[in-house]
Amino acid sequence: MSAEKNKSKMKSGGLFRKTAMTQEALNQRFSVLRTTLAIGVGILLSVIIIAFVSDDPLLSIKYLTVGPLMNLNNFYSLVTMWIPLVITGLAVCIMFNANQFNLFAEGAFFFGGVVGTAVALSLNLPPVIHPIVCILAAAVVCGLIGAIPALMRYKLGASEMVASLLLNYACLQLGMFIISYFFRDSDAGSVVSAKLPDSAKLGELIRRSNIHAGFFVAIFLTVVVYYFLFHTRWGFEIRLTGQNGNFAKYVGVNTGFVIVFSQILGGALAGGAGAMEVLGTYNRFSWTALTNHGWDGVTLTILANKNPKYIPLAALFLAYLRKGADLMSMKADMQTDFVSVIQAVILVFLLAEQFLAGYRQKKTYELSKRLEEAKA
Repeated sequence: MSAEKNKSKMKSGGLFRKTAMTQEALNQRFSVLRTTLAIGVGILLSVIIIAFVSDDPLLSIKYLTVGPLMNLNNFYSLVTMWIPLVITGLAVCIMFNANQFNLFAEGAFFFGGVVGTAVALSLNLPPVIHPIVCILAAAVVCGLIGAIPALMRYKLGASEMVASLLLNYACLQLGMFIISYFFRDSDAGSVVSAKLPDSAKLGELIRRSNIHAGFFVAIFLTVVVYYFLFHTRWGFEIRLTGQNGNFAKYVGVNTGFVIVFSQILGGALAGGAGAMEVLGTYNRFSWTALTNHGWDGVTLTILANKNPKYIPLAALFLAYLRKGADLMSMKADMQTDFVSVIQAVILVFLLAEQFLAGYRQKKTYELSKRLEEAKA
């Protein structure tokens, strides 16, 4: 009798594991299908717009689709665009996994560039150590600032989205004040910093390419963030808090600490990315407005379904689109703002809960029927 019970338990346990694995596979396939269709609709709409607006539609489409691969300089520029996109995407990914719609990555990227510039011009350090100190300083400062919206949410119940939006513009104005009154090049005709010392710059991996050491940092951070979120206790607590905060509290997770910690990590990554972008790509700080890298991070996180291992691929798609649009603007008669239309269409379909909901419901029902037959 005992043997029959054990056999029954083993069978039910195996069926449960099979059900969980099958449902997970179904969810993954649905997510891939949804993302692919959303991108396809966005690209199709872009082709239609080009056909109606452009004087030479074939030339415009050519530069948009294959322009980034036409020569090495275009490809190098594509890779250079890819680096900051990956890191800001990872920053937003951490915050969104905690179910915090924090948009501070935009301000953190800008202010990280300011802090990196300030440290580069203030300290005289050896070549390898100098950029590392600048980037770490930017990460620490922006990480601490990034805790402000989280603390306001935890202590005061304020919306982290509104707080982070306002904080972005506070960082913009404070950053411009710092550059204008402390590090401005008085001989320049615009508000730019003095030239960065060579010791603070990130060296080029390929001559005349602007591809810097941040390429390897982006790959390394992707691995670290994925491992952190899916293979550590802290990462599990972040994801659990994001999925069900009440249950996380019930099982003993300090959700307040998790919320603040996730925002600190996100702000630190975005701030470090801003400093890296300035030290690796520019000779001086010359930004006078927010760069939109934080908003791109939101797009990438949604495209990657909040999974850091897909962020580099999503960033490659967006960088390719951006570079193709730049070439289309230079060689044809289309504006680069055209890319925003494609991004908006893709996001609308990905965020629309009813998009393919009927298909998902049908497949889930078919799966449940098959499992019931297998159980019988």
